[in-house]
Amino acid sequence: MKKELIKVLMVEDDLAYARFIKEILKEPLQVNFELTHADRVKKAITHIAETEFDAVLLDLNLPDSSGFDTLNRIYEKAPSIPIIVLTGLADEEVGVSAVQKGAQDYLSKEEVNSLLLSRTVKYAIERKRSVEELEKSYQKFYNLSARLQYLREEERKSIASEIHDELGGLFTALKLELSSSLNAIQNDKGDIPEIKESLTKIIDKGIEIVQRISVELRPHILDHFGLLPAIEWYVKEFQKRAKIRCTLKLIENNLNLDKDRATAIFRIIQEALTNIVRHARASKISVEVIKVGESLELKVEDNGIGINEDKINDPHSFGLMSMQERVLFLGGTLNIIGTKGTKGKGTTILLNIPLKGNGET
Repeated sequence: MKKELIKVLMVEDDLAYARFIKEILKEPLQVNFELTHADRVKKAITHIAETEFDAVLLDLNLPDSSGFDTLNRIYEKAPSIPIIVLTGLADEEVGVSAVQKGAQDYLSKEEVNSLLLSRTVKYAIERKRSVEELEKSYQKFYNLSARLQYLREEERKSIASEIHDELGGLFTALKLELSSSLNAIQNDKGDIPEIKESLTKIIDKGIEIVQRISVELRPHILDHFGLLPAIEWYVKEFQKRAKIRCTLKLIENNLNLDKDRATAIFRIIQEALTNIVRHARASKISVEVIKVGESLELKVEDNGIGINEDKINDPHSFGLMSMQERVLFLGGTLNIIGTKGTKGKGTTILLNIPLKGNGET
């Protein structure tokens, strides 16, 4: 089995010590090391610009820089590369301070041997990766939280607008019509059938508006008939509204899902189709829902422009993040396959979601 190769930049003005490190890293270890040496910060910065290193071994006191200024200069040029500071035997306090200022670890020069150095470099790389992943996750959650707050306000604004413009206008018309009708009846000039027809039209319009607002907030079909009829209804409505040809394949028997799980799966499909309208430029979509063992498998496929890896992992891809969070909550998996710019390739979203949550039987 081929060993992993770790590229290390050593910044050290003591040439004898640099040769010593180079020799001990040639000893048989679990990984192979490729060492590049620089005896000045300026040379180290040049190497960093030219080569992608996995770690830096750094002596703080060099001819062209000293103390934590050395650490700051290297860190500024390579914030994503883990730095291990090399200190003197009595400089533990310096090592601790270096870690507080951004170094991943520190080693006393006198205590270094091949195993200790190898282990320290590998751990430093893993810690740095973990910290970066954590920071990315934090940023994603922060962005998602901000997005949810924004959407909540937008929804309130939309509902307020609907009530003010549509229902407010309708009740005003109803009031005027009723007042006019009563006056006509009082003066014995009104035609009762005509008045009834006019008022009925206004009331029917009001019922239609209330039903539309209600369905947009939450489709009743999901509560009354279950997930699969709700998906079928939504895909048909989506096809009419978006004017994109949709094919749908559903399992025949309805599923015994709890309401929270059914709602989350329905919202995932809603989000997937909304993303296609906004970004994919697709003319065809297929939605497939099948049961495999104790899981539900969903496939949403389009023939649009596709998506690349950067966009999938972009912390500002709120639609994808929302789907990922829902899938994570349900204990499932989400895979997105797409090739940006390859005409006709499109994007495929694959979800696998357990039919029951942990602890349910």
